[in-house]
Amino acid sequence: MNTPSYLIVGSIVCAAMSVTAEAEGTDWRIVFGAHDTIVDQVDSYTLGAHAGFFVENMTQSGISWKGNVDIFIDDDKDKLDPDHIPIWFQTAWSVSGNLYRFSPAMELQWQVTLDGKRNTVSSVEKQSKLFPGIVARYNGDKLLAGLTLAGGHYMLEIDDDVPRERGYDREDFQNTTGAYSVAADTRIMLGESFDIYAGAQTWNDGSDWLENKYSAVFSYHSDSWIEDSKIKLSVEHTEYNLDPFDNRDKNDADYLAILPWDKDTLVRVYVDMPWG
Repeated sequence: MNTPSYLIVGSIVCAAMSVTAEAEGTDWRIVFGAHDTIVDQVDSYTLGAHAGFFVENMTQSGISWKGNVDIFIDDDKDKLDPDHIPIWFQTAWSVSGNLYRFSPAMELQWQVTLDGKRNTVSSVEKQSKLFPGIVARYNGDKLLAGLTLAGGHYMLEIDDDVPRERGYDREDFQNTTGAYSVAADTRIMLGESFDIYAGAQTWNDGSDWLENKYSAVFSYHSDSWIEDSKIKLSVEHTEYNLDPFDNRDKNDADYLAILPWDKDTLVRVYVDMPWG
């Protein structure tokens, strides 16, 4: 398995952040827990364990660097992909800064994100999304909310094993295109110990949608156990438009979509705690 390009980029980002860590201060966190990847269209549930890290650095000029890498180990009993290696990765990197502050609580930001995942049980071989954009963000005492508009590069590659059984060849496995994205998210504080996050994001290539993602995270602040730690329950549901991969007309008697499913849901229960 080749090293994913976004892991290489992420390593460069981490190296750049570590250079400034002593002077500016860098926040490192680790996570570990259990997960279930659900593909309900074929009644599949894949349990496993995962671990990862999150790092954030704020420079003196007010530029924020963030990154996280999660590594998942699956107990793959359903074998949706008959040749699946049950280890996969998910990453997210971003850099952002202020464009204009309307008030102490309201600001307009610029942002560049690089998200990716590799080798999922639901047959995503590789995915990368590089999107510069602008974010309108509200930071209140009990409520945080944001609206993001972005445009950039979208790539999704399907693992080859299942598509080959359905009449697809190597040139059919990848969709790479320019795209735009719209996202909204909010976090609500519920007293001193709980908060709820919810987000939705869509990607579109200008003629049709490419992907929709819906996420929710419920957090319990477990400071009495470990200072600044949290116990989290998260759900991330993703819908993929597989039409760009079609190798024949849908009205053809022999038509089959590249995969027999186009959705997956990742459920996680994990501990998020400071490191170092």
